[in-house]
Amino acid sequence: MHQRYQDVMALVQKFGKPDIYLTMTCNPSWLEIQSKLLPGQVSNDRPDLLTRVFHAKFEELKKDVLERGIFGKVVAYVYVVEFQKRGLPHVHMLILEQTDKLTTQDDYDIIVRAEIPDEQQEPELYKKVLRHMIHSPCGVHNKDSPCMKQGSCKKGFIVMKQGSCKKGFIVIY
Repeated sequence: MHQRYQDVMALVQKFGKPDIYLTMTCNPSWLEIQSKLLPGQVSNDRPDLLTRVFHAKFEELKKDVLERGIFGKVVAYVYVVEFQKRGLPHVHMLILEQTDKLTTQDDYDIIVRAEIPDEQQEPELYKKVLRHMIHSPCGVHNKDSPCMKQGSCKKGFIVMKQGSCKKGFIVIY
């Protein structure tokens, strides 16, 4: 572990600080996983399948970033794959760019989006953001939410008022 840290610091010395910190997490709802489950199985029953599908999708992500240059020309990168407590693999990746350095807010705005897409202009993306990136109402507003366990949200969300919650996540009603 110490050697890996030293390697990353050497890259930073040579190329400068990383431009992009990218995280990718396995989604047990991916069609490639769900279609291979036997009747009565859940994704946690098949860690081999989760890992295989995640690895294939991560290899495709690496091609997008490194070969297809979706973020510009990459001169160095490092990543680490970890497993969450619930068994899902995820990766943290640092990307260093030489010629296409991101220097202004406008540069970052081209690749980072921190808003809910317009439902009329991008209906498919809108549905995906709502489904995968926003915690649905729970607690007194929806006691039947899948995150509810023994009367409270197992993810730790506490709804303070409509539109916000204690952890700073957007809550849509």
